Amino acid sequence: MTAIEVLDPTDDPQFAEFHAVYVAAKNERWDRPYTAREQRAELLEVSGYTDTIGLIARNDAGIAVGMALIEFPLKDNLALVYVGVNVAPAHRRLGHGTAIAEAVAELARERGRTTLFAEARWNVDETSSGHTAFAEARGFHLDLVDAHRVLCLPPTLPDAPARDGYTLQTWRGPCPEEWIDQYANLLTLIVQEAPSGEYGLENEFFDAARVRSDEALLALQQRQMQVAVALLPEGEVAGHTQLVFPAADPENVYQWDTLVLKEHRGHGLGLTLKVAALEASADLLAGRKYVHTYNAVSNGPMIAVNELMGFRLVSYVGEFIAEA
Repeated sequence: MTAIEVLDPTDDPQFAEFHAVYVAAKNERWDRPYTAREQRAELLEVSGYTDTIGLIARNDAGIAVGMALIEFPLKDNLALVYVGVNVAPAHRRLGHGTAIAEAVAELARERGRTTLFAEARWNVDETSSGHTAFAEARGFHLDLVDAHRVLCLPPTLPDAPARDGYTLQTWRGPCPEEWIDQYANLLTLIVQEAPSGEYGLENEFFDAARVRSDEALLALQQRQMQVAVALLPEGEVAGHTQLVFPAADPENVYQWDTLVLKEHRGHGLGLTLKVAALEASADLLAGRKYVHTYNAVSNGPMIAVNELMGFRLVSYVGEFIAEA
C-alpha cells in the first residue's frame, strides 16, 4: 500500500525526506539533481507565472520512497502540466511509482489540465531504459528526443569573433533596462524557433516583469547566470545565450537557452555567442569540470556548433506526452 501526501515546502523534516528521495532516484552519472536550495526555492515561489507542487509517497512503514514534482503553467500552455515522478532505487517495482503517477494525473484533472508532459532518460548505447518503460506503461508516448552533451573543462575554444557588423554584450545579474523587452521576446520565442514534437507547445509567456521574477528566483537559488547577446549597430538584439552556475553544485555549469532570430542566422552568431559567454565566465569556470547542454536531435545547426566547441554526447532524454 502506498500513501500519498502533499508536500509542505516550509516543513523542514518533510522537505528533507522529499529531497532525499529525489536525489536517491537521480543515481545515474549524467542525471544531475537540483540542490535542496534550488528545488525548495521553486516550490516556495509565488510568481503568478507557474505553480509548483510536490507529492511524497510513503510505504506501509511510513518511509518516504517516492516523490513527484508538478509544475502548472499559469500564463501559457494552460491544458498542460509538467511532471516528474521519482522512486528511490531500493523501492522500485513495488507499485509506488504507479501510485504517484495516478495521484499526479488526478491532481492535473482537478485543475482542468488534459495533458501530462514528462521526461525520461536513456544511455547513448541504449534505445530504451527502465525510465522509458515506466513512462510507456503509464500511457505516455515519445514526442521528441533531446541529446545531452557535455563539454569537459577547461575548454579549447575555436576562434569565433563577431562579424558582419554585429557586436557582443555580456552581463551577469539583472538584464540592463535598455534590452529587457527585446530579451523577454527572445525568451518567449525559444519554443517556436527550436525544433519541437507533434504536441505543439505554446510559446512561454515572458515580459519584463517575468524576467525580473526569474532573476529574483535565481538569486534565491544561489545561481549565477552569464548572458551574452548579439547586437546590431542600431542596438537591436539579434540573439542570446545563457550559462548558469549553481553555487552548491561546484563541478557543473548548465547551458540554458541559445537563440538567434531567424532573420539574423547565417552569420555564425550561435557559435560566437556561446564562445563569448564562456570567455566572459573565465572566473566562474575555475575549478568546474563540465558544461551540460541539451538539444533536439533534429537541431543539426546547433549540434554542429556544440561539437565544434568540443561537446560530446553522453545520453538522450525523451519528451513524453500523455492524457491526464
